[in-house]
This record gives sequence, structure tokens and C-alpha cells, in this order.
Amino acid sequence: MLLIFNFDNSHVAEKIALFEETLGIKIPDAYSDFLKKYNGGYTPKTSFDINGESSDIRYFYGFEEQDEYCDFSQLMQDDSFTSAIENGYLPIAEDSCDNSIVIGTSELNYGKISFYDHEIDTYNYLCPDFKDFISQIESQEYVPLSIEERIQELKECNSKIQVDDGLVKLWQEEIDELANLKQKKVEL
Repeated sequence: MLLIFNFDNSHVAEKIALFEETLGIKIPDAYSDFLKKYNGGYTPKTSFDINGESSDIRYFYGFEEQDEYCDFSQLMQDDSFTSAIENGYLPIAEDSCDNSIVIGTSELNYGKISFYDHEIDTYNYLCPDFKDFISQIESQEYVPLSIEERIQELKECNSKIQVDDGLVKLWQEEIDELANLKQKKVEL
């Protein structure tokens, strides 16, 4: 079960049409439906283990101007995005090691989900389609730790991380951002 803090989905259908036209691709229907309903989003405490590939998923890309890392328009500026498109894949999500989950957009791999390992530049097949992929993802409910709880965790594991004003500010921004969002169960 996938849980997501989704992005604003206003005008996503129009953005998808423009995106497809700009890239010269057709997004598979199940993924297009997901974008229209959720527009991607944050997926903390989310992972998969399929065909020998296992990883976390930090977020699904969307048409969102708030966070540059999750925004297709920013992603399009990256050379790795261009390479993926040229290889018949559209990046749809990212893990914490900057690897991508991709969906096929060429005739040969249309709709198939693969894992792109950027360190060895390989695409590894995961499953036949987006709905199957979603059904194999596991998420846990996410409740952000307070600043005090984070400091305590660092102490318990004897971390050498120095808690300074900058780190506290970063933590507080995350807490504040997620406090205004509601984690939803993805249903297609």
C-alpha cells in the first residue's frame, strides 16, 4: 500500500498534455491517471522489493513549483532526464541514492516499470505496469519526529552530527511543511 503526501493537482491534465507534446511521448494511462489524481508527492517510509531490486522511494515527480527536486520542469533541465527520454523511459520517482524509477515510453517497453541505477547506468526491469508496481510498494504512516526526538535519536546512536541552528531550522521547516499536508492512500 502506497501512502503519499500528494502535490496540488490543479490543471494537471493540461500540464500532462503540454509535457507529452514537448517530449514527443505518450504517458501510459495508469500513470497519467495517478498524476491527475495525486500529481506525485512525498513518500517517506516507503519502499519496494521486486525482482531482486529493493529500495526506498523519496518522492514521485509531479508538476509542482514548490519543490524543485520533485518538479518535472526542473528535472527536464538535467542531462540524466534527457538520456532517459532518449532511451525510451520517463523518470517517475526517485530513491534516497538518486536512482530513478522509470516507466517505458517506447514501443518496446511501453508502460513497463524499471529501476535505473545511475552509478552503473543500467535499467533493471521491475514489473509490467504502473498498477502492478503500486500494488507492490509498502509505506508506513509518517509522523515527523520533533526536534527533541531527533536530537535524542542522534545521542542514542552516538552520532557525530553537530546540531546547530542551521540543522534545527531545516528540521523545523520539514516539520512545518508536513504538518500542513495529509498522507493519503493511493487508489487507482
